[in-house]
Order: sequence, then structure tokens, then C-alpha cells
Amino acid sequence: MKLKLVLPGRFGFALVLLSILLIAQRSPAPIVEEERPSPTPETSSSTKSRSRRAESSGSTKSETRAREPSKLRGFAGTWSGKINQAFLGDILFTFTFTPGSSQVTEHTAFGTYSRPFTVNGQTASWQSGLVNDTSWTFTPNGDGSTAHVIAKSPLGTSGDTTFRRGGAPAVVRPTSEYPIARPVPERPGFVYNPFDPTSRIFIDVRGKPSGTKLTDPKSGKTFVVP
Repeated sequence: MKLKLVLPGRFGFALVLLSILLIAQRSPAPIVEEERPSPTPETSSSTKSRSRRAESSGSTKSETRAREPSKLRGFAGTWSGKINQAFLGDILFTFTFTPGSSQVTEHTAFGTYSRPFTVNGQTASWQSGLVNDTSWTFTPNGDGSTAHVIAKSPLGTSGDTTFRRGGAPAVVRPTSEYPIARPVPERPGFVYNPFDPTSRIFIDVRGKPSGTKLTDPKSGKTFVVP
């Protein structure tokens, strides 16, 4: 004998619905792989733009380097003039600016020296002196043949004068290998020490004919009476 299970209609429908929900919860969720946008290849226009910027930068640097020597066009050449050097009085200086060089050459009766200088606008500046105490400024005037020159030092130098372009270096060369001493103004028979031009101790050469060789008592070196 076969038995048949007969369920009420509403109860049977609810049971079927519950079974479906349980099966749906136990089933694994489908795996969906996130799609990532592939990298966009660099456009040729961007490459060309960067290339143009690099070329422009290189061109600007080249132009800057090319313009640097032009700063010296107003300075190039030889300039001469007398300027106050404290108790030494007015000393004849000659400055030589060579194109392409960052140094100015000073010529005086005491020797020849090269000094590094800088340019700010239309003015060249540098330091000189036995203890690098003298500050110089050199500004060419618009006429192309004169320049405004200032020399200042805490040791007393306060010169302000005009230099002129041209002329031979103001270097006094003795006829021998020995330097010629410089006379002390208003002190006949006394000279500055040629080996220590800033010294306030003068050398007595009274009665010594011009051209006589004497020995500096301090250094033991030989000089010539002017």
C-alpha cells in the first residue's frame, strides 16, 4: 500500500519559497574582476612640447653665456688717472680690463697686480691694498672715453676722480733692477720706503745724488734715490 503526503496549499508554497532562499544564501557570489583602464600612451605632441621646452632652456643658457662677455665692452681697454691714497697723496693708477677676463690689472709706481672684479650693471667693483682694505668702483661714462672711479679705505683713502681711456701703463721702471723711491711731498730729502709704501717712517736721503743706490735699513733691500 502506497502512502501519499498531501500538504496544505499555503504551507507547501511557503516551504518551497524557504528552500529557494536557503539555497541562494549558500551559493558563492560570482567573482567579477575589476577592469582597469590601460595606460594611455604618451602622445607625440607632449613629447614634442617637452623637447621644445628643453631646447628653449638650452638656447636661453647659451644666449646668457654669449651675453656675459658683452658686459666688459664698456670697460675693455686701458684707463689712467690720479687718485688720492691717504697719506701717500695722489697716485697715478692705470687699470687694464681684458675682454673675457674676470680680473683687472692695476699698474702703479709700486708694482703691477691683478685683482678679481665683479660687475653690477654698469659698475665694476674690486678690493686691493696691502691688507685688501681698499674698495674700488669703476663706472664708464656715456662718452666712452672717461670713467668715474672711487677708492675708499678705513685706513684713510678717500679718492673720487675721473679716469681717461688710453695711455701706456703707469708703471715707473728704474734703469736698474732696483725700485726708485718716491719723494715725500713738502719734505725735501725724505722718501717713502719703496718696500713698504704705507709706512709712516720716511727714509732720509739728504745729500744723496739722484740715482744713488741705498739700502733700506728695515728690509735690507736696495733702492734708488729719485
